[in-house]
Amino acid sequence: DGHWTGELSTSALSTATAAFALTMVDRARGQEPGKGSAHESLVRGGLDWLAEHPNADGGWGDTLRSHSNPSTTTLCWAALGAVQGFGDRYTSALTGAEKWLGEHVPSFSKSTLAQALIEIYGEDRTFSVPILTMCALAGQLGDDEEAWKHVLPLPFELAAFPHSWYRYLGIPVVSYALPALIAVGQVRHRRYRSGNALRRFIRDRSIAKTLRTLESIQPSSGGFLEAVPLTSFVTMSLVGCGEVEQRSVSKAVEFLESSVRPDGSWPIDSNLATWLTTLSINALAEPESPSPAHDAGQRERLVEWILGQQYRQRHPYTNAAPGGWAWTCLLYTSPSPRDGLLSRMPSSA
Repeated sequence: DGHWTGELSTSALSTATAAFALTMVDRARGQEPGKGSAHESLVRGGLDWLAEHPNADGGWGDTLRSHSNPSTTTLCWAALGAVQGFGDRYTSALTGAEKWLGEHVPSFSKSTLAQALIEIYGEDRTFSVPILTMCALAGQLGDDEEAWKHVLPLPFELAAFPHSWYRYLGIPVVSYALPALIAVGQVRHRRYRSGNALRRFIRDRSIAKTLRTLESIQPSSGGFLEAVPLTSFVTMSLVGCGEVEQRSVSKAVEFLESSVRPDGSWPIDSNLATWLTTLSINALAEPESPSPAHDAGQRERLVEWILGQQYRQRHPYTNAAPGGWAWTCLLYTSPSPRDGLLSRMPSSA
C-alpha cells in the first residue's frame, strides 16, 4: 500500500531483558536454563549474542554502533550473571562488564551502582527502577532483603484510580510506562514490604484491581507498546510476584517468542511505520532529493494511509484526546470486556 516499514536495530538492552524474563518464567515452572528448560534455546541464543557483541571496552551500548552506557551494561551484566546452567560460557563477558562498570561507576558496588542509575534518570523512575528490579531478581544486588533495599518503591496503587486523575496524583513515571508501574511496583511491594501499616494495607487491597488494569491495556499481540524491554520488565516482575500463570504473562511470553531474530537477539521495538513514512515523504519532498517526486496516485495512497493511522478514540495509556498519531500503524484489539473497540497502540521511543 505504499508506506515504509523499516527495521529497528538489534539491541543489547532488549536481548538482555528478554533472555532474563524467559529465564524467570522457566525457573518459576521448575526448569533451569542449561538443563533442558522450555526456553533454553532462546535464552542461550540471547546470552550467546550478548557475549559475542560487547564493545571493545567490555560494555554494551544501545546498538552495535553505540558507545557503552551504564544502563545497558548493567542489564547485560545481570542477565549473564543470573544463569549458572551454562558453566563458564559467559565468564569472559561478565569480567569485561564488571571492568567497565568499575571504571564508570564511582567506587563500584551494589549500593553505588543503584545510586548511579537513580542519578542518571533523576525524578523519572521509568527506567532506573525496572533496571534495578532486574538486578535484584537476578541476585546481582545481594541477598533478597538486602537487594530490594536498593530498589525504590513505585506507588502502583495509583493505577487503581481513573486515568483522568493521573495528572493530579503525581505518578513518578511517564504515562506510557503504566504497565511497569503496576508490575514493577508490585514485585517490590511483595519482596520488601513498607514499614507503614496503612500503606501496606492499601497496596495489598490494590493488587487484584491493578492486575486487572494491566490485563486490560495489554494488546492482543502480548507486547506492551510493542516494546521488548517493557514487556520483559513486566514479565519478570509478575513472575517475581509468583504470578507466572497470569494471563498477561502467557501473552507476553508469546510476544517475546515471536519477536526474537534469527541470530538470537531482540530489537527494542517492532514497528515505527508511521514515523518512518512521514520522514520518508519529507525527504523525498526536498528540492535536492535525487528521487523523482511521487505521482498523483502514490500521493493519494499515502495521504489515505496516514489518515488511516489517526487515533479515533482516547488513548488507553496517556488519556490523550482523539486526533493524534502514534509511532506505529499496528492495530490491536483490547482484551478488556469494557473496552472492546479497536485501538492503535503506539511504540515507545
